[in-house]
Amino acid sequence: MDKNTKIAFFLIALVIILFPYFMPKNPEVVKEPSVQEEKVLEQPVEKTISVADLSVPEIKIDSSVVDLYTQPAEKNITIETDLYKAIVSTKGGVIKSWKIKKYKNKVDTTKIIDLIYENTKNLQTEIFLINGNTLTDLFAEVNTDNILLDESYKSEELKLEFVDNEGQTLYTQTYKFYNDKYSFDVSIDTTPIFENIKEDKGVAVNWKEGLSYTEVSDNGKNLNREDYYRETYAKVKGEDYLNFDDNDDPEKLNGSIEWGATRTKYFELFIYDKENNFDAFVNHPSSADKSELYTGMGFSVFLDKKSTPVKNFNVYLGPMDHSILESYDLEFESTLNWGWSIIKPFSLAIYYTLTFLHQYISNYGVVIILLSLLVNTLVLPFTLKSYKSQSQMKKIQPYIKDLKEKYKGDAQKQQQATMELYKKHGVNPFGSCLPTLIPMPILYGMFIVFGATIEFRGAEFMWWITDLSLPEIMFTLPFSIPMYGANVGLLPILMAVTMFMQMKDTMGADPNQKMMKYFMPIFLLVLFNNFASGLILYYTIGNVFRMVQQKFIKSEK
Repeated sequence: MDKNTKIAFFLIALVIILFPYFMPKNPEVVKEPSVQEEKVLEQPVEKTISVADLSVPEIKIDSSVVDLYTQPAEKNITIETDLYKAIVSTKGGVIKSWKIKKYKNKVDTTKIIDLIYENTKNLQTEIFLINGNTLTDLFAEVNTDNILLDESYKSEELKLEFVDNEGQTLYTQTYKFYNDKYSFDVSIDTTPIFENIKEDKGVAVNWKEGLSYTEVSDNGKNLNREDYYRETYAKVKGEDYLNFDDNDDPEKLNGSIEWGATRTKYFELFIYDKENNFDAFVNHPSSADKSELYTGMGFSVFLDKKSTPVKNFNVYLGPMDHSILESYDLEFESTLNWGWSIIKPFSLAIYYTLTFLHQYISNYGVVIILLSLLVNTLVLPFTLKSYKSQSQMKKIQPYIKDLKEKYKGDAQKQQQATMELYKKHGVNPFGSCLPTLIPMPILYGMFIVFGATIEFRGAEFMWWITDLSLPEIMFTLPFSIPMYGANVGLLPILMAVTMFMQMKDTMGADPNQKMMKYFMPIFLLVLFNNFASGLILYYTIGNVFRMVQQKFIKSEK
């Protein structure tokens, strides 16, 4: 292995180390003048009121009803479909639980994950009145105790009538759930109080506290730096989306807001209005303590009063699956992280190739092996040229040595003479770098795809390798080694061994490269031990391929 190849290996390691810390999560977007930003105004004090406080003359209150009526008790309404099991509270109509059936809990794999963290208010409605009061967290009467959907019964409505202290309906909120999708429809009918709603941003829909983390291990450690991926988004019609992280202050965006979103590593919430759009958006930075197991990051969207008392919008709460998000035709898929713009085409190509092959091969580990073999086969012509270039370089080494002695005091003449020598013998000094440099964008793309693509979450390979998106753990040491950790995996060891054998075969007995031959495999063993096992499997198969390739080339000589 020549000097350029060593440098290439070092760059691979260096970039992989620094990649998660310096990679821009999303392209920076310049906010156009059409989107007005202002600091969030202080919200009015929440207060549950009665119809009498509204001064609506057309509503008549029967005193006999007032004497007998009491507020309804809180109920939890269960909604179950083939995709999820949810709980909606009659207090405020908030979502208290949203369990996704397809994805298992990391702590207890007999359980499914819940995207809602306990005691958080999600999909909370606020209605702002002209007298300064706010309607929120009211109790509702409902039309059903639970909803069960399947192939034969594909959709159903949950109707919540929110009432005042005297039993009069103030507004109605209707949810329509579907068996075959993670989204549902919402309709808010404010007819009884319509004349008392503020003209500007009269209705707010809040999801302020984000989503639960789902990648927590049995010892409470977040295995995949899930907090790194949490973000909030706003999509303004006709513009690119804006993204907010926990370092951003609250901002209010006025304009035609198509959707607001908040995400974890693998799951995302969208509140969207494809037809009429929202009139404003506010991001809410994290309110959660760092020890809490939820993002604490969310947003609010606002609807002007306008001319209609009925407000319609939609909610998506589910996996960040590219094909599902793309099907909504609202650019939801743009919130997926594919890396730098120069790497994005490689990431997408890898993603589409892996998912295409998975249609025919159920085991993603086998798919990764095939992809590694395919990539290394495509690079083979460049590898053969590299070996030829290395062989030519060895032949002219005595001449280069003579030139160094001849022009020892003149670096410029030495360089000119060396380049003429290369030209005379048809040698490309950079030819040996191509097989190393060409796969690098693919390797980075693999790093991204395995790190944040939900298809590989929980993807099994064989034996104890049950999640190709996580580091492999064969057994755990009673102590931790700096950088390496306490977990020991077989694949990282195989990767280091095959790399050593490959480098030994390439370098031969060259004493100048002896240290590199031992250093690089050990260094990458320590580095890769905590990477996704799918990435290490891909790299290890590539090492084996190149070993066989070198043996074959030598036998042909």
